Amino acid sequence: MAATIRDVARKAGVSHTTVSNVINNVPKVSQETRQRVLEAMKELNYEPSIAARSLGGRRSYLVGYMVPAITNEFFMNVARGAERVLYREDTSLFLCDTGLAASRETDYLRRLVRHRVDGIIVNYVADKKTIHNAIRAGIPVVAVESPVGEPKISLVEVDNAGAAMLAVEHLVSLGHHEIAVMAIDFESDVNRERLRGFQNAQKVYDLRQRPELLMPLAPLLRENGYFDQTSTSIAASPVAAHREFAQIVDGLLKLPEPPTALFCFDYQTAVLAVRALVQLGLTPGKQVSVVGFDAPNSICVPMITSVIQPAAEMGALAAELLLERIADQRAKPRSVRLSAQLVHGDTSGPPIQP
Repeated sequence: MAATIRDVARKAGVSHTTVSNVINNVPKVSQETRQRVLEAMKELNYEPSIAARSLGGRRSYLVGYMVPAITNEFFMNVARGAERVLYREDTSLFLCDTGLAASRETDYLRRLVRHRVDGIIVNYVADKKTIHNAIRAGIPVVAVESPVGEPKISLVEVDNAGAAMLAVEHLVSLGHHEIAVMAIDFESDVNRERLRGFQNAQKVYDLRQRPELLMPLAPLLRENGYFDQTSTSIAASPVAAHREFAQIVDGLLKLPEPPTALFCFDYQTAVLAVRALVQLGLTPGKQVSVVGFDAPNSICVPMITSVIQPAAEMGALAAELLLERIADQRAKPRSVRLSAQLVHGDTSGPPIQP
């Protein structure tokens, strides 16, 4: 049977509270007593449990990660980066798949408070009150990617306007001037920034502003029941949704002056755009180019030209910023902005000359 904290206390001739103080590096324990406890732990091969380490109310060694879609490769790479940093600090990641539903966010926050997590990393939230409630509960919070309008938390983000500019620069360099923009919506903080970057690029490269080439997809797909309002993703009937998406793309291509390229603000839209072109008998990158964000190219054929965010680095930085706040809650919040990079794939090429 494994040794317990009380076994260590008996062997060292101290109380179990003193053992806990040694485990948690409480300074009020004398050096002689500390050494006696450490020797007892070594002799008994005692490994402190989380309960023992948090007995003094200092740490739970748990960090919550609230993510809107566990299947999204970007969010999983953020989690991977965060976990690597937290693992070195003997801290575990508590994954909360919220589906971007306010009710699940509220429920998960209750659970995180009940488990006395040391802090929370959050990507997107449906209700920003979730963040305010966490702060009121005294839990340090770091946001990744999406600003939440709360000055008391640290933020790790990508220059989304600059990232969109990269995509447009690439398409313009290939000779494209009529570029359609497709996104689930243009309402989120991230997509608003990407749209701002696209519009800045239009001015820089003297591209015409054509409102009919800005395609927010959620309203069109939701009308036909193909959009899951709680999770900002294509819902249950993928075959029907792909057919509907192909009709949307076909409508764009039948305009009197059709786009020669589709710039998609998320990976799911980029994948659907490529599939739609194939369904229409077109070859992505030849008849029509496609550029996306964070396309999961390890499983995509053809490989999608994509703006890639440094997701794992973002997660690692978020964990480091969170650990800073956990160690000293008086530490000032910090914001870190990283750059994205364009990865060339098979879906972008020069437009066909009339």
